[in-house]
Amino acid sequence: MALHQRTRSPRVSSILALALASAGALGAGCATKGYVNKQVAASNEATDSKVAGVRTDLDQVRVKADQAYDKATLAEKLATGMIETQEVAARDVTFAFDESRLDGDSQASLDELANQLAGHPRYVLEIVGYADATGSDRYNYRLGEERAASVERYLMTRHTVPPGRVAVVSFGEESPVADNDSSNGRAQNRRVHVRLLDVVPKPGDTPVAERF
Repeated sequence: MALHQRTRSPRVSSILALALASAGALGAGCATKGYVNKQVAASNEATDSKVAGVRTDLDQVRVKADQAYDKATLAEKLATGMIETQEVAARDVTFAFDESRLDGDSQASLDELANQLAGHPRYVLEIVGYADATGSDRYNYRLGEERAASVERYLMTRHTVPPGRVAVVSFGEESPVADNDSSNGRAQNRRVHVRLLDVVPKPGDTPVAERF
């Protein structure tokens, strides 16, 4: 007895082929969607990270701007006599020719002033840089500025003195304490004069240390 194999009609075969193609397309579509979702998530994470970084940078810029403003305000008030002060202590820090680096003796003197500052919320520091008369006025002003900045940097890094409690200025070769015609006199003029000042409070004033 002969066996007869059943054959699919062309229509049925077409339907099956279409179904298989559709299933494949759906599978590929799901895979593609999952990949896209992963890429979007990664992109969002990277964007969030960049935004957070920008915000941090802006916060740091804002803090530095506030510190610079506080320091400039204090310097202006001291220079114009807008605040009344009493000198508590003073030190002269000297430098080698054309140098702005601090030596061990200078650091020890600054340590004493910083320790006094830390225990009194009304105290502030006035840092004034000078140079001898060797060189141009412009150069000596810059050198005095660098020397004053060196003192300020030491106090801030070693003793965490807030910028708002420090006033920094340079007088260059002006106001010498000795004769610039001798080597000994010029050595005395290569200095930074640091004054520890007690700000005399007015009624209702907030102590300087509590403002920062």
